[in-house]
Amino acid sequence: MDFLKSRIKHINQQYLRPVHVYESIYDIDFGSLYDDGVRSIFVDVDNTLISYSDDDVSFQCINLFNSIKLYGFDSIILMSNHSSTERVNRVAKQLDVPGVAFACKPFTFTVQRVMNDYQMSDTQTAIIGDQLLTDILVGNLLNLTSIFVDPIDKENVSFLKKLQYRFQQFLMTN
Repeated sequence: MDFLKSRIKHINQQYLRPVHVYESIYDIDFGSLYDDGVRSIFVDVDNTLISYSDDDVSFQCINLFNSIKLYGFDSIILMSNHSSTERVNRVAKQLDVPGVAFACKPFTFTVQRVMNDYQMSDTQTAIIGDQLLTDILVGNLLNLTSIFVDPIDKENVSFLKKLQYRFQQFLMTN
């Protein structure tokens, strides 16, 4: 039993611990990220930018992305495991950035392909998301700067997603 506990702790510390933790994407200091050498950003869509029930971004979100662009990042790319290309493209169009649907996170192949396409360096790329088991895990597997934000809506989600969020909370506190 002690071996299992130590393995879980090791996996949690190595792969599921984000570099930064914020309450929301609006709390992130993008100027500091840029000053620290980050030049490319992946941003999860669902429950990071908009809730699962929304299709449109808020004016606050549009203003945030307009201000992020002013820092001079080379690439800002939306990424979602959602299978609806239409949904992801709609959000991407509203924010005037590229978007990738059905990214299959935490598998690394889609993120690696996009990084190659946009000539991104792992040491200069950050990923922002609300899920430890997808966004943070893929970021840590690829040695990106992983940034965790609290999910926008923890209540109006499926039963399995609620369980996942509870499990994430357990992992974050242990």
